[in-house]
Amino acid sequence: MKKKLAYLFVAIIIVVLVLYLFRYKRSLIVENKIPITATEIVHIDLRQIEHHLLVDAIKNPFKYISFKTEKKKERLSFNEAISVPRNLLFFTNTSSFKGAWFSNIIELKNNAKLRSYLLQEGFEESIDETLELYRKDKMILAVSGENLLIVYKKQKQIPVRTVIQSIFNETSFYKKDTDLLKSISNSKSDMAYTNLNADFLDANFKNGCFEIKGKLHSNLFIADAYAENPKHSIGFLSTRINKDHQVFKSLISDKNKTKFREFAKLSIDSIIDHWNGSAVINLKAVHKEIDTIVTYEYDDDFNKIEKKSVQELNIPHAVISLGSDAKLYEYFYRGKAIQIIDNDTLFAGMPLYKMYVRRHENNLNIFTQKQFESSFIKEKKYKLNTYIDISKYLDTPLEFSLMPNKKDYFQLLKDVSAKLTLSDELLIQVRLKENNRNFLSQFLKP
Repeated sequence: MKKKLAYLFVAIIIVVLVLYLFRYKRSLIVENKIPITATEIVHIDLRQIEHHLLVDAIKNPFKYISFKTEKKKERLSFNEAISVPRNLLFFTNTSSFKGAWFSNIIELKNNAKLRSYLLQEGFEESIDETLELYRKDKMILAVSGENLLIVYKKQKQIPVRTVIQSIFNETSFYKKDTDLLKSISNSKSDMAYTNLNADFLDANFKNGCFEIKGKLHSNLFIADAYAENPKHSIGFLSTRINKDHQVFKSLISDKNKTKFREFAKLSIDSIIDHWNGSAVINLKAVHKEIDTIVTYEYDDDFNKIEKKSVQELNIPHAVISLGSDAKLYEYFYRGKAIQIIDNDTLFAGMPLYKMYVRRHENNLNIFTQKQFESSFIKEKKYKLNTYIDISKYLDTPLEFSLMPNKKDYFQLLKDVSAKLTLSDELLIQVRLKENNRNFLSQFLKP
């Protein structure tokens, strides 16, 4: 009897192992998925990401088990409506697909369930003879027959219906051995990005960290001497932006110019004209200060009564250094953004805190402590170097919010850093406080 049980146990183990290897053996399907007009591709390995979640569930079962007895309202599932693929691909280009990312075609299992799920999630439905479209903000899910296409628009107003129809009718696809797909096929990452410019990025959900690493050729940032990440700072940014780059120009829209003028009473165009694109920002610390507020009231006999109240404020110890010529200082002074008060030269363009101003060589320095410290600036060449200690910042946040610190997932974060070297090597890391569990698992099951 014991032998039989032992054999049965071994047989079960073998079956489970075979099923496990069959399901999670790496087998990317990339051929006949991407139209030959695509120039940029993002690959998402759904099966590998599922494996991360499975391992986390085995190691931390109580995170996935709910002991609450209250009855939950039944909700439809997206997975019930589609045949979940092993991997998912998104593509775009700068011509016919410009302005949006399109997925490869996904096989539907149940069109009615998909429709019910999307309506449940607040999508708007529009149907004609050839297409069913479901829209929500910048997201579109398109259905043609038994096929589904996912679309993400960079701007909400961009028309994509004609392009969607052409993708459903597409017959010319990249082969697996083409140069554009080779890097994707050879990648062992959770996600990967590539394009015709030989850029390639790997993205992985690791234990306690989400990491993007690879090569990204970009002239958005220009090589120059930058400050290193100073120790013990809360946040730091050092870069030099190419003001002629299309991405930068797109941020300086007429709408943003108007908002900035209303807030600061200054012209963005005038500032940019005298700024060379170089910026170093260092948030060294946030100090608590006690401020006594004196107000006056009158009693019934019209006697003036002084009332004092104490307010606790979080004041930043920060330095902002902008590369510029003398004309930027002069423009700020003419526009009353720089004022001399009690022999102090103050920056009044940002009235949230008392900030001092000083010109030094080819830089305009704005700082919150009267004694300006420039010792943190060391010559080191990067295109981009930035860091923020989110955990430290949330301990003493500023009065105006730099981030939605009330969100639970922000409480999981430790810090974020990004570096782009002169040779276009990019490294972005988002680290969590707990490093014993997978990054994605912690966000799904904190």
